Amino acid sequence: MAEPGKRSPRKPSPVLADPETVARVSRATAKGVHAVVTASGATARFVGHHSAAAAKWTWPRLRRLGGACARGCWRATLAIGRWTWSHKRPLASVGHRLLWWGALAILVLVGRALLSADGDPELVGAALLWFAAGWSMSVLVLLGASEKRMRVAALALAGGHGSLAALAWIATATI
Repeated sequence: MAEPGKRSPRKPSPVLADPETVARVSRATAKGVHAVVTASGATARFVGHHSAAAAKWTWPRLRRLGGACARGCWRATLAIGRWTWSHKRPLASVGHRLLWWGALAILVLVGRALLSADGDPELVGAALLWFAAGWSMSVLVLLGASEKRMRVAALALAGGHGSLAALAWIATATI
């Protein structure tokens, strides 16, 4: 047994191969590794040189292309802005109609789901949020529309949203 703190001596391992064979394999491996290292070094130098040349050729062209794209996008943005500013009344009218129809779709779809919910508290809570969103859309149409008939229709739609929201709120209080 070895002393504490000292390692026990290792037993010599038996020789498993002929020393001449080991020397021949080592020489052959060294030659093969040298060939691989030489080939990979040459490949790396070739790729590095040509990558740098390609980057020197590509960078100015990409920079000009990027600048041209940025100028084109800026011009398109300005043209769209000018067009929308000159057509703001018809666009606002279309926007009000989209808001009104969206609020009507919310009222119909969520109202049907609420009336057939059978007391599902998750659906009733979600319906309250949907009715608040539809009520907000109706109020935006009510305040912003220039036609009287759109304002009257938005007032009726806001009343429908408010009444169904009150129904959903009462249903959440009792559940």
